[in-house]
Amino acid sequence: MKQERGEYFEHTSTDYPVGVYYVDLHRMYLNCVLPNTHEEMEICLMREGSASFLAGGESFTLSEGEAVWLNSGRIHSITNTDEKNPCILLSILFHPSYLFDNDTSFLAVKYLTPIMGDSSLSHIILRSSEEYGRHGLECINEILEINLDRAYGYELKTKGLLCALWMHLLEKSSMDSSTTERVNQNLMDEARVSLCLNYISKNFRKKLTLEDIAGSIHVSKSECCRTFKRCTGMTPFDCLLHRRIYEAARRLQRQEKNTDTMQKLSSYVGFSSASYFNKVFRSHLGCTPIEYRSIIKKSHRDALNPYGIPLSRL
Repeated sequence: MKQERGEYFEHTSTDYPVGVYYVDLHRMYLNCVLPNTHEEMEICLMREGSASFLAGGESFTLSEGEAVWLNSGRIHSITNTDEKNPCILLSILFHPSYLFDNDTSFLAVKYLTPIMGDSSLSHIILRSSEEYGRHGLECINEILEINLDRAYGYELKTKGLLCALWMHLLEKSSMDSSTTERVNQNLMDEARVSLCLNYISKNFRKKLTLEDIAGSIHVSKSECCRTFKRCTGMTPFDCLLHRRIYEAARRLQRQEKNTDTMQKLSSYVGFSSASYFNKVFRSHLGCTPIEYRSIIKKSHRDALNPYGIPLSRL
């Protein structure tokens, strides 16, 4: 996984831990970004179409020109609201250390901790109808523009714009408040689901049951489903199927081992029946695995990169 991250993810560079990605949900990701969490902060700007987000247990829709900032370590997912039309996002990922080298420094304690340390703050939506949103969107669009051109000094300009955006986020976060009881419940649910996601990711090739998944976090099956649904909008079994199909598509795209026959591939990703695998694959991608193998030969090699295609490669 480390090699894959180094190859595909620009924001893992220690010299410049910022990545800007082009994400076309209509053509990639099974029309969605599966529930995930990462230590980087993320900004998603809707370039075209609209998408439904789930973050911090809250569902919301972004339309063209709107954006959302997603806090570090919080579970989130994205779904295309209209699978027949384009749904394009531009995503900026950056590590907080790019703005504040030392999280115990005076500046970090004063300006970073109020956001990263706020357990109630999973995301902030930016819309032009509000002043803070309008200024934030201006910063985001300028960051995207200078990272596409990459003229001399773009790294320094990006850092300045991210600092300016940070101030707008601080101003907005100070306006919002949540009850301690609800926040604590949300965090506990997200912690449980994060463990479930890790368990599914490590064991999806095995014959898993709902009892297995619930047992990984020591709760009942009904409690597992409730928590999972609230945090991800999906059932544990739906997420398991998505993970298996995602892995099958990824292996087909990269022509890896166990893809020469559908029987081998279906067994490798955890399906006991090739016919059921074929049915589920078609329901997710609109074509059979064999048809998909022909389609991907004409598509971009980064089509299944979990963050999208780096702008520098377009």
